[in-house]
Amino acid sequence: MRFFTKRTSALVATASIMAMVGTATFTGPAGAAATREGSSVSYLQLSNDKPSWTTGINAIGKVLAGLDGGVGWQAQPYSSTTAFQGVVRAAATTSQAPPVFTWWSGQQLVPLVKAGALANMTSLVKVWEAKYGLNPDVENAYKVNGQYYGAPLYTSDWVMYYNKKDFAKYGLGVPMTWAQLMSDAATLKAHGIAPFDYYVDDWAGFIWFEQFLLSESPTAYQQLVTGKISYTSAPVVKAMQAWKTVADDGYFGTPEDIDTDLGTPTSFVNGSTAMVLIGSWFESDLIHDGMVPGKDYGAFIVPPINPAVGWQAIFETGPVVVSAHNSDKQAALNSVNTFMEPSVQVKWDGLESFVSAENSVKTTDPTAISVANQIIADHVHMSNRYWEATPPEIAVPVASDLSKFILNPDLPLMPFLTTLQDLATSYWSTAK
Repeated sequence: MRFFTKRTSALVATASIMAMVGTATFTGPAGAAATREGSSVSYLQLSNDKPSWTTGINAIGKVLAGLDGGVGWQAQPYSSTTAFQGVVRAAATTSQAPPVFTWWSGQQLVPLVKAGALANMTSLVKVWEAKYGLNPDVENAYKVNGQYYGAPLYTSDWVMYYNKKDFAKYGLGVPMTWAQLMSDAATLKAHGIAPFDYYVDDWAGFIWFEQFLLSESPTAYQQLVTGKISYTSAPVVKAMQAWKTVADDGYFGTPEDIDTDLGTPTSFVNGSTAMVLIGSWFESDLIHDGMVPGKDYGAFIVPPINPAVGWQAIFETGPVVVSAHNSDKQAALNSVNTFMEPSVQVKWDGLESFVSAENSVKTTDPTAISVANQIIADHVHMSNRYWEATPPEIAVPVASDLSKFILNPDLPLMPFLTTLQDLATSYWSTAK
């Protein structure tokens, strides 16, 4: 989720939202499909909160414009996710909604679908599955009430990236047990290397939380995100205690603002931090900074703390969606359909170092291939990321509060978890 930005106060976020609405940030039906001067090719604005993807989006937009229909994309990025979400939600059911925009899967998608804001893509999805080999498990992340409302802009496995030079220098190998991972961490710390990068921000608090809970009990993870158990329940407490143990052992680096560091991941690049638990979209930043996949860095699935639960990992997938109310709806659907053609997917994956959700599109990235092979060999069970798996009314404040634990792991645990449960109870008591 590299597209999130630094913590924004409620006042600033509100001011940003009002300013954007007041200046017609979304150009609406009259200007959504802009025709470039001297050309019959039109470009739809693709609104997003991923400013670092602007070059790639515009490049693939030109590819789309050069194919059948001549409808391309032009990035309309927002540096603040808070403002982006606010503007989209305010305009979603009106003709002022952006024709094409990025969003999130799972529970994050549900409110827009319930509001009737999104175009139904079910008929297209079935073609993509039959014709291109679209992974149905990925597409299911965009399914609400049996219908599909998005196409995968990207898919990402959450894995542990490791600096190969650090590992080679100290004779470390890819850990196959939790004990081995902790032993590697102890060795790195003893040589002045931060074993694990540590991120804070409005959303980043859930990164290690979900990993510890999955590693202890994937059943408890699924129950927690669906409101069936409490944040004060025994499995959650056990996971938090395991997290605190790693923190107390000094295996985490100094907490960093995730957006500042992910834009320029220097600590990992220069070897002062050896490992980063993050989505596989992280690779494009590493490659941009001159690191070579398979040579300078590799990746592995985090071993389970409790071997009895088997190997567990998180996946993330983000859709591109189409407004149901913008007058360019059909042109937008056509552009998304073209985007899913394998020849276009190959170009998009090359631009952003992604791995397509279509099995007809093969990757040449050695790190991605290695992870895919481990997922098969170790029978890794994949779970949807916390941010998408639980309702946003819970995910947003809980993730923010979990960053407080990162900054102060000596917080009294039960009062802290009770605060999280109060947030969950407030939502589930009215949702059920």
